[in-house]
Amino acid sequence: MNPPDLRPEELEVKGRAAGVVFHFFVQRLARAVFGAYFRCYTRGRRNLPSKGGVIIAPTHRSNLDTPLVGASAGRHLRYFAKSGLFRGPVAKWFMVAMGAFPVRREMVDRSALRAALTVLEAGQPLVVFPEGERKSGTRIHPLLDGVAWLAAKSQVPVVPVAIGGTERAMGIGVRMPRPRTVRIVWGEPLAPPAVDDRGRQSRESLIQYSAELHKILQRMFDEVQQELGLPGWDPGDPE
Repeated sequence: MNPPDLRPEELEVKGRAAGVVFHFFVQRLARAVFGAYFRCYTRGRRNLPSKGGVIIAPTHRSNLDTPLVGASAGRHLRYFAKSGLFRGPVAKWFMVAMGAFPVRREMVDRSALRAALTVLEAGQPLVVFPEGERKSGTRIHPLLDGVAWLAAKSQVPVVPVAIGGTERAMGIGVRMPRPRTVRIVWGEPLAPPAVDDRGRQSRESLIQYSAELHKILQRMFDEVQQELGLPGWDPGDPE
C-alpha cells in the first residue's frame, strides 16, 4: 500500500488546485531563463490542443526535459513523478504545486493510473515519457505500454514531442547544465487507439499504436538532431 501521505488520487486533486497560480509564474520565469541560457527554440506548439484531455509524449534524454516541456507549453501540465521526489514537506508541496503526482516504478501502480485517468477525464494535459526513464543516444527505445493504454482508456489524443540538445546540456551523470542549444518540436496529435462497442481495446491494437508512435518519435527526433547539427539514429549502429 502507499504511505498515507502519498496517495496519488489525493495529491492529484491538490495539484489541480494549488498549481494554477503558482505554475503560471514559474512557467513564464522558466521560459525566460531557458530561452536565454539554452537558446531554446520551440516549434509546433499550436499542435497542443488548447483545451481538453491530451497525453504529451516527449523523448527523454535529460532531467531538463520535464521543466522544458512545461515551460514550452501554454497550459498547466500534469506529470507522473517517482515517489522518492515527494520526501519532505517542502519537496512535496513543490511537486504538488507543479502538477506532479507520485508513481511507484518498482511495480504496477494502479492508484497512479487511476489518478492519471482522472486527470485526462477532467480535461487536463498529462505528460508521460513513453520510453520510461531517461535514455541515452539517438535511438528511440522500445515504448512502454502506458501511453497507448491511457490513450485507449481515456480516448484522448497523444501529442509526440521531440527534444533535441538536452543530452549535450545535461545528460545522464551530469549535475550542472551546460549552455547548449536546445530545440523542442511539438508534433501533430495522434488519435487514440480504436475501441469496440464496449470500450475495450485489443492487445494487438495497443501494440500497433505503440509501434506507430515509436516511428513518429524516431522521425521527429532524427529531424531535430539534424537541425542542431547532431547525428541521428543509424539503424546499422549497434543497439
